[in-house]
Amino acid sequence: MTAPPPGVLAAFGVSGSPHRLVGGMGRTWVVGDVVLKPIDHHPEHAWVCEVYDGWSSDAVAVPRPLRAGDGWSADGWGAHVLVPGKTALAGDDRDWFRGVHDAFHEAVAGLPRPDFLDARHDAWSYGDRLAWEGVAPMGEPRTISLIRRALDLMAPVDLASQVVHGDLAGNVLRDGGRAAVIDWPPYWRPRAWALAVVATDAICWEGADPSLLDEWSDGPDWLQLVLRAAVFRMGTRAFNEAHGLAAVDEDEFVAGKALLLDAVEARL
Repeated sequence: MTAPPPGVLAAFGVSGSPHRLVGGMGRTWVVGDVVLKPIDHHPEHAWVCEVYDGWSSDAVAVPRPLRAGDGWSADGWGAHVLVPGKTALAGDDRDWFRGVHDAFHEAVAGLPRPDFLDARHDAWSYGDRLAWEGVAPMGEPRTISLIRRALDLMAPVDLASQVVHGDLAGNVLRDGGRAAVIDWPPYWRPRAWALAVVATDAICWEGADPSLLDEWSDGPDWLQLVLRAAVFRMGTRAFNEAHGLAAVDEDEFVAGKALLLDAVEARL
C-alpha cells in the first residue's frame, strides 16, 4: 500500500513525510500526530466519524476524526488524531479489559441500528451472517469441519441487540490507567457477543487460558455467544479460503479453534 499523496495530506490540513505505522495491516500511515488509512466502506467510515466526533464518555477514549472540507474523507482516505497508548491484551489484565468493553458499549448503547450493515459484503460480514443468520458454510474441508462442529453445539438465544464493537482484541490501547478503543467495525448483536469475540481471540491467538470463559461468563447464554463468536471468526477465514485469500497458518488456526471448542463443549 502506497503512502497517502500530498493532496490527501493537504485536504486534512497536515504536512510532512508519511511513515508506515506499526500494525494496521500495513495500510496505516502517520504524519506527526495524524493517522491516515484507506477507507474500505465509506458509509461505515462516515457513521463512525460522526459518533466519535460527538463522543462524551470519560471512561474510555476514541480517536478524534479529522474533516476534509465538509466531509470525513479525501480521495478514499480517512484521518484521525493519534491516540497514545500500547495495545492491551485481554489476558494480561482481565478485569481492566472487561471494564473497557463495558464502558465502550455503555457509551454506544443508545445508538440506532446503522443502515449500512445490510450493504456490507466482506469476509467479516459473511462470518457474522454465518454465525447468526444461517448462511451456508464455505471454505476448505478442515475449516468447514470446525464450523459444523460449532454449529452442532449451538442452541437458540433470545437476547437484545445493540451496536457493538466486533474486533476489540488488538484494538484497545492502554496509557497508564487510561483506555482508548480504536478501529471500530460496528455490528448489531448482543453486547456480550462482543466480549465473547474478545475471549475467542484471546484464547485462540494470544495464549490466554480457557478459564477466561469462566471469569467472563455473562449469563446463561454466554457459551452460546462464544460459539457464535467462534463461528464468526471461522467464517471470516472460510470466506477468504473460498476466494483464494486465506492466510497460510492453517495448522495454528485449526489448533486454536479446536482448543476453544473443546473448552466450550466441556462446559455445556
